Amino acid sequence: MILKPHAERKLRNFYPWAFHDEIADVQGDPEPGAIVLVRDSSGALIGQGFYNPRASIPLRMLSRGEERIDAAWLRRRLMEAAARRREIQGTNAVRLVHGEADGLPGLIVDRYGEVLVAQIRNLGMERWRESILEALRALFAPRGIYERSDVEAREDEGLEPYTGLLWGEVPDPVEVIEDGLVFETSVVRGQKTGFYLDQRDNRRRLRGWVRPGDRVLDVYGYIGPFALHAAAAGATAVVIDKDPWALGQVERNALRNGLADRISVRLGDALEMMETLLVEDRRFDWVVLDPPAMAKRRIEWERGVRRRFVEMARLALRLLRDGGGLFFSSCAYPIRLEDLIEAARLAASDVGCRLVVRDVTYQPSDHPWVLQIPETLYLKTLIVEKQSASD
Repeated sequence: MILKPHAERKLRNFYPWAFHDEIADVQGDPEPGAIVLVRDSSGALIGQGFYNPRASIPLRMLSRGEERIDAAWLRRRLMEAAARRREIQGTNAVRLVHGEADGLPGLIVDRYGEVLVAQIRNLGMERWRESILEALRALFAPRGIYERSDVEAREDEGLEPYTGLLWGEVPDPVEVIEDGLVFETSVVRGQKTGFYLDQRDNRRRLRGWVRPGDRVLDVYGYIGPFALHAAAAGATAVVIDKDPWALGQVERNALRNGLADRISVRLGDALEMMETLLVEDRRFDWVVLDPPAMAKRRIEWERGVRRRFVEMARLALRLLRDGGGLFFSSCAYPIRLEDLIEAARLAASDVGCRLVVRDVTYQPSDHPWVLQIPETLYLKTLIVEKQSASD
């Protein structure tokens, strides 16, 4: 692959993608998903990458220079990724591989105890499926490996979604242990790969801040990890979700951890349930807003998602007592921290309160953020304290 003049600059600065309008020529008619040599406009070698002319991102870089890309290379990359997670404590669940941020574009691997869950997002990695499976078995000796490649990104690559057992035995449910709590979840029917590992640090923040007797509202609560962490610190919590299975798991997990008397659930649309709580004159010391991605492109934010974020923030602030705290998150790359700040500021104006920033957080270290790859920064959380107008 020959790049157009100056298109190589970002690749030499560790950005992993090139787009169709940056490619001058592709020689030798490589098969979609093949590994190609990548050269600048003068013919100098930049490195190697997956090539798929059908995809909106036709080139995904794998290495720099002439390094041999084979099974041994794959194992080295997996070992390096695992080594970067050694400092994570207090849990049996961790993201072992985070795609481009670990130099393995399109590959996600999560570990839940003795179980691995893999996600393959592009055609290049799809062609390496057997090598990936063999390497995961050899390096991590799991009880079983399950695949959750049911993501929209595969359609862009010309691939069908796929889920299923790859090897061994995968129990259902699996157990996630986090700071002394046990969460039963399913890698088969749960959201994402079964658990939201990327909110681990924020759950610890909430647990450290709540006090016995505090009331917590966990919106988009899934199987209840925020709520249970708060309950373990002596709070009572209400969990809102529209998935009956997820709320069943909340109740099961609450019982499993001896916290059933501190947890209640509400089934339905998040905004409608928040409105209902207002009608009931309920108030909370903490509200957690961790909605699904909602926007995969910037234009979706402008066309309506922005308005929904302002509305959910407005409802959250109305439900918060003065002095209460709001965790306001977005896991969508196109939604910036500045957008969360704007939504919170507009909502505060409508409610008539002052917001003091307590913290701004991003994803934890097992979901690496590479400075030269803006797309790897996806999770942003604004944590604010509500103060009355008279404060």
